Amino acid sequence: MNYRAVATKLTQEHPQTVAVVLARLKPVDSSEILKMLPVYMQADLVKRIVNIDQLPEEVLEEIESLIASLTR
Repeated sequence: MNYRAVATKLTQEHPQTVAVVLARLKPVDSSEILKMLPVYMQADLVKRIVNIDQLPEEVLEEIESLIASLTR
């Protein structure tokens, strides 16, 4: 996975979307991507990841589609 490319694409997404994407990736991948995101986003994203609750199935499907496009 090209962490730099994924991080660059994620900066264009809503922070909650980024948090869900990071939460659904392998921890090693998430941590590498998180380190490449702007510092001002990192703490907010960690808080969002910690507070993620169950999401509707249609939202999860959209997130899975986004993950697939990011990791190609």
